[in-house]
Amino acid sequence: MSWHISDARREAFQHRLLDWYRIGRRRFSWRNGKRSAYETLVAEMLLRKTDAAKVAAIFEGLIASYPRVKALAAADEAALREQIRLLGIFDRARLLRLTAQQILDRHAGRVPSTLSELLALPGVGRYTANAVLCFAYRRDAPLLDSNIIRIFERVFTVRSSKARPHEDVALWSFAEQLVPPGRATTYNRALLDFAATVCTAAKPRCASCPILFLCDYGQKHQTVAQVPAPPTKPENSSSKP
Repeated sequence: MSWHISDARREAFQHRLLDWYRIGRRRFSWRNGKRSAYETLVAEMLLRKTDAAKVAAIFEGLIASYPRVKALAAADEAALREQIRLLGIFDRARLLRLTAQQILDRHAGRVPSTLSELLALPGVGRYTANAVLCFAYRRDAPLLDSNIIRIFERVFTVRSSKARPHEDVALWSFAEQLVPPGRATTYNRALLDFAATVCTAAKPRCASCPILFLCDYGQKHQTVAQVPAPPTKPENSSSKP
C-alpha cells in the first residue's frame, strides 16, 4: 500500500507547520546546534518511550559524567542505571553502555553516519537512527513514531494495516515525501512539538490548530461552537412598521 498527496497540500502542510514552530517550539538542551553526534545519540536513546521533561532533568548531568563515547563505554552499569533511574526502562543503562562499547570497538569512537551502521548498534531502531542522521548529520531523514503517526492519521487519513505501524515501509515512504529538502531538522522537531502540544492523543486542540483547514479529522470533528451558526429570522417577519 502507498499513499500520495498533492504538491499543493504537502507544501501547505509544511509551510503551516514550520510557521507554527517559530513560536510553538519547545526548547531542550540536546537541540543545541553544537551538540555532537554522540550527545545526539544519547539523547535519542534516552527519549525512547519517555517524556521529554524527564530526560531534560537528567541529560546535562549524564553528559557531564560521560562526556565522550570512551567514558560511557567504561561506565559502571549500576551507577549508570542509578543516574537514569528517573526514566524507567531499566535495561536502558545496559544498552547505552553496549552501544558505546560497539562504537568504540568498531567505529574508533565515532558515531557512524550511515543508516545500516546505526541500525547495527544495540538498542537503535529506525527512528533513533534517522534522528541521528537528521539532527547530527543534517540529512533529509524522516521520523516516524506513534505521535507522528497520529498526526498523519488525523490530517491525511493515512492508516497502516500493520500490527506495528512504525515498522511499515509504506508509512516510512509517506513520511519521507513530506520532508522539505534542506529543512528536515526544523521540520521533524516541529512535528514532534506539534504532536506534544497541539495534536495530542487526548483532547487535541483543534480550535487553535494552524493546519485545521488541511486536516481530515479536524474538519470532521469540529464542534458546533467552532462553526458559526447561521443567522436566524424573527418569528414574525411581516410585522408592520
